[in-house]
Amino acid sequence: MRSSKARALEILAEVENLMKLKGENPFKVRAFEKAQTVVDGLADDEDLEARAREGSLTELPGIGKGISEVLTEFLLHGTSQARDELRAAIPPGLMELTRVPGLGPKKAQTVIDELGVTTLGELEYACRENRLLKLKGFGEKAQAKILEGLLFLKAGEGQRRLGDAFAEAEALFKRLYQAANHGRHPATESLRVSEAGALRRRLEVLSALEFLVELPPGQSASAEVRQHCRRAIEQARQAGEVTLPVELHTAPRERYGYELARLTAAPGHWQALGAPAPFDAADEDEFYVRLKLPVLPPESRETGDEVALARAGMLPELLPWDGVQGVFHNHTTRSDGANTLEEMVSAAERLGYRYIGISDHSQSATYAQGLKVPDLLDQEREIREVQDRHPGIRVFWGIESDILQDGSLDYDEKVLKKFDFVVASIHSRFQMDRDTMTDRIVQAIRNPATRFLGHATGRLLLGRPGYACDMERIIEEAARHNVAIEINAHPARLDIDWRWGAQLRACGTRVSINPDAHDTAGLEDTRFGVAVARKALLPRAQVLNSGSVAEVERWLERR
Repeated sequence: MRSSKARALEILAEVENLMKLKGENPFKVRAFEKAQTVVDGLADDEDLEARAREGSLTELPGIGKGISEVLTEFLLHGTSQARDELRAAIPPGLMELTRVPGLGPKKAQTVIDELGVTTLGELEYACRENRLLKLKGFGEKAQAKILEGLLFLKAGEGQRRLGDAFAEAEALFKRLYQAANHGRHPATESLRVSEAGALRRRLEVLSALEFLVELPPGQSASAEVRQHCRRAIEQARQAGEVTLPVELHTAPRERYGYELARLTAAPGHWQALGAPAPFDAADEDEFYVRLKLPVLPPESRETGDEVALARAGMLPELLPWDGVQGVFHNHTTRSDGANTLEEMVSAAERLGYRYIGISDHSQSATYAQGLKVPDLLDQEREIREVQDRHPGIRVFWGIESDILQDGSLDYDEKVLKKFDFVVASIHSRFQMDRDTMTDRIVQAIRNPATRFLGHATGRLLLGRPGYACDMERIIEEAARHNVAIEINAHPARLDIDWRWGAQLRACGTRVSINPDAHDTAGLEDTRFGVAVARKALLPRAQVLNSGSVAEVERWLERR
């Protein structure tokens, strides 16, 4: 049975989406969005159903009376009058069509009214028949963009973002380990269970979960072990813990290392190794020693470049999993965050960070309650007060400034100089052509106030492709002006893409792994950004926030 937390997130997300489609008050919509952030940050074993019975849901921050009523009805009875009323008010087909990136509710409604299109299949056919060209407000470019969005949506069917898949994999791993060792005597050595495939390489989007299970000594096949594991997978699926397909592999103890290396490797990595024929290797250390190579980190085993670098003795020291000393680009309740400044700082301190950068949205981001100039004075005061109460962690005051249409930043130069750092990000006008968008970003990079370029392409994995831009030029320009390109660690972004690693290394462009946290739980997303940096083969020293407080302070003060 699915957890009450998962069910609560489901109803909150659906109501939020329906309200957007109906054109409800943006503040009401935002309340449901914030409620999801609050619920998502709760412990997985939080019993929201018990809270619903007790009437204590409103004790959670951000859960008001109206949202509490929706949650209570859904958690206790599986229904929601508010949701059903919203569903009834939405025209048939509108929900499905607005899943297409670039097709908003108004244009989708025009397509429904004028062409009678209500499904994605009908929409694709209409695009290929050039029927959208006849509609007012549409044109050749708009039709091409909608078709591109459709194809993007189709390509992502049956896939999950790493963050979602990782949660499923963690739950399943525990079940598989117990199943594989079911009935074994406590004195005997446990059978190993390992992640494999794209999951182990921490690829940003997954279509399946892969696991390798060790067979009992002396056995090359074991129907019993596989049976126990298959039963565990089915139990996890029935409990709602796993939705992705699961590929289960087994290997005898003496060849476990070989099989784990083979099953983990992407085709490029395996070919670069010479596609070695099967040989005995009890673990991966032995496997790589036999090939006269250092053990290459699983997440790096993608293109084969890592093998060439290792053979040449040029594989850099990669960032360790615990190598991030602090994080920038974090939001609070002053803009669109769910936790206060003090709560964010306290959470960062508990995670062992030595510094944290707070960067709420700037004034142009009205949709996210961006800070007006008078608000900044109050926040600056609060930063100082919280810093005094938390001497064990350095609190940097920053802003996530919108990059405006012409490439300028929010606020004037005098205001921007007040901050310790500025994250420059694009949040609007994604449809610019490649050259115009590139010039816009370059202009922002050249601004003396800019220290970080936020989520470089604006992509949302499985939701929205990145905007067109010349990334090579942007990487070069960032290196030239000593601006760090952010690895946005939010699992929905993971932007900049790890595939730009060679260009980042060649230019020596600094990167900073930032969680873009909107609540305290979001601070822990940094691990996904570390995976990106390791996949990109970035030297540890190239990651800005692997440095100490003093090193980061010196870097920030260079202008």
